[in-house]
Formats: sequence, C-alpha cells, structure tokens
Amino acid sequence: MKKISLLGLFCLVFADLNNAYAGYNDELFRNEVSEGVDVYTARTNVDVKEDVAPGELGLEVYQTLGNVSDDSFGIYIPTTMYVRAGGGLNLGVASDKANFSGQAVELSGGWSAQMGLGWNLSSYVRTELDFQTQSFGFSGYPDAQATARSIAGTLYFDFARRYIITGDVVRRRTLVPFMGLGAGVGNYKFEGPGGTGGGFVAPRAILGLNIMFNSLTGVDLSYQYQMFCGNGFGWYAGKGGVQSLSNIMLTLRTNF
Repeated sequence: MKKISLLGLFCLVFADLNNAYAGYNDELFRNEVSEGVDVYTARTNVDVKEDVAPGELGLEVYQTLGNVSDDSFGIYIPTTMYVRAGGGLNLGVASDKANFSGQAVELSGGWSAQMGLGWNLSSYVRTELDFQTQSFGFSGYPDAQATARSIAGTLYFDFARRYIITGDVVRRRTLVPFMGLGAGVGNYKFEGPGGTGGGFVAPRAILGLNIMFNSLTGVDLSYQYQMFCGNGFGWYAGKGGVQSLSNIMLTLRTNF
C-alpha cells in the first residue's frame, strides 16, 4: 500500500512538471492574446508584469505580425515646419507685355529666386512666408532691366494627404499635387526709358506638384501667377497700373 501511494504521488509531480515545461502551442497563444494573458500560466514562458495588458492589444499585434514587411511601407513621421529654397524662370509668353513709348515689348531672359519658411497645419493645409527676388529682361532692349523684391504669405492646400495613418503605421505619399493663394508686398526698380520705381502689392496663385525623395526632403515644381499692382514698373506709367507675371519654379523643400 505504501509503494502504491508513493507511485501515485510521483505520477502527480511528473504531470505537474510536464505541464510547466511543455511547448507553447498555437491554440493557447491565440486564447491568451485575445482574452488576456494569465499571469500564473505565462510566468514560466514570458516575463510579465502583475498589471497585465488587455487582450485586445495582444490580438491586434498577433494579426499584424507577419503581414507588414519593410518593403511595403515607407515610415514617415509628420513634421511641423519646413524650409524652402530654389528658383525659376519668368514666362514672357504668359506675362503682360511691357510698354516702351507706346510699343508692346515681350519679357525675356528673366529669373526668380525664392526662400521660404512654412508650417504644416494639417495633412491638407500649410502656410508659408517667403522672400522672392526677380529680374526681368525685355526683348529687343538689352540695356533695359527691371528688378523686384518682395515678401509674401501664402496658404497652400494639398489635393491628397501627405501622410496616411493605418493603425500605428504612418505611410508617406510620394506625389502630392497642391495649390496656393496669397499676396506679397515689395518694391521695384526699372532701368530704361520711361520706367518708374516704387512699391507694389502682388496677389498670387500657385499650382504645383510635390515630389518626395525621402521622409523629409523633396522638390516642388510649380507655376506661379502674380498681379503686380503699382505705379509703372516700366509697363504702365499711370497710377494704379496692373501687370500680370508668370513664373515656373523649382524649389527644394526640407521638413523638420
């Protein structure tokens, strides 16, 4: 009888040890992540805290594991601000002609340079302060030249989300078309016959495409239309003259 009792006790101890060191099966794992990990059954397999995480979080991790690869997502961290720098060419064919003693003269050989500081207000909207300097040439008048410098504020609207949030994963969009509306103030100087200089106000409209190289840096290719409202600028000698100007711009944008 004593031998039978010892044999029974040995079997119970062996069974308990076998449960403690048994392999972690798939069904048990699924139950634990969906219903919450039990501290006492998991202690022999993983180191857990007494305050156990909810099972719903575990289920989300389990379903995501293995479905996300490094090649399928470009991780992007949304930023608050950016800087911009670049330049472009003045489009004489899309700008108003100059007026030299009653003769219409097309713009030619002009260029623009831009520096800006912007703020990302949301996934669709951003605002920016920029400084531009522009030089204008005139077809058939090599000695005539106009220059302008201005500071402006522009509100931009992106036609597509710059970043897409899927659960805890944020993806960056490579191509984002956009438009902008704003206005600038500045001064100009005209060197040539019949020209004047002074201040001006310039409402503007912009249409462009942002192309991202990586998570923080990309380029903006854009068309900029401005209406210079001032006294002359070499095109119109009367007060209140308005001159329509067009530029094609290529600028580098870096987020931080």
